[in-house]
Amino acid sequence: MNGYVVGTISLLDIGNGEAALRKMFVHPEFRGREYGVSSSLLHHALNFARSNEVENIYLGTTAQFIAAHRFYEKNGFIEIPRSRLPQAFPIMAVDSKFYMYSF
Repeated sequence: MNGYVVGTISLLDIGNGEAALRKMFVHPEFRGREYGVSSSLLHHALNFARSNEVENIYLGTTAQFIAAHRFYEKNGFIEIPRSRLPQAFPIMAVDSKFYMYSF
């Protein structure tokens, strides 16, 4: 790191104790278990959500991001059909796979 931003993550409050996981990016040079950036970012977001009484977190991604699917599934997210998303969830045009994490 050396003072550089190597990753981002955000949670968007969509009401009713629910949030959307958004803007999770890690610089390609800092991906993988060796650095643990993705896991650290996600765990901080989950801890923040839990401490702010969020009950469910939803996310959308593309079918092509197989490594991301494995990462989310390994961390307790389950794939759900689009029809199970809350009405307030902001679907991006590229989203074709959806996940949910419940506390």
